Amino acid sequence: MARHLQVYTHDGLRVTFEPARCIHAATCVRHLPAVFDAQARPWIRPDAATPEEIIAIVQRCPSGALKAELDGTPHDLTRADVEVAVERHGPLVVRGPVTLVDEATGATVVEDRRMVLCRCGQSAKKPFCDGAHRRVHFRDPA
Repeated sequence: MARHLQVYTHDGLRVTFEPARCIHAATCVRHLPAVFDAQARPWIRPDAATPEEIIAIVQRCPSGALKAELDGTPHDLTRADVEVAVERHGPLVVRGPVTLVDEATGATVVEDRRMVLCRCGQSAKKPFCDGAHRRVHFRDPA
C-alpha cells in the first residue's frame, strides 16, 4: 500500500511529498492553493510562487509529508528539543529530532523532525495518522 516519494522541482527548489505520511490536514492547499491543488495534475506546481513562500508553507505541514530543499539545502524545522502534543480528538503531533523504532524488530521506521502518530487506532498507515480519527469521530476520554 506504500506509495513512492513524489518529487517536484523548479529553479533550485525541490519539493517532495510522501503520500504515506500525509494526514490530509490540507494546510498546504488552504494557505498556498496556487502551488498546492489536490484536484490538478501535477498537484504541486513549484513555479507558481516564490521559493520562500513555498518553504514557509512546507514547514507548516504537520506530518512531514512535505519537505523542501533550496539549492540542495534542506529547509525544515530547526528546533533542537522534542515536543509531543496531543491534538484534541486527534493524533499525537511530534516535533523535533525523533527516531521512531519498531518495538518488535528494533529497526528504525523513520528519523525526522515532524510526524503525526495515530491515537484512535483506526489509521490504515499505522503508526502514522491518516486522518481516520475524523471519519470515526474519535473523541478524547472525558
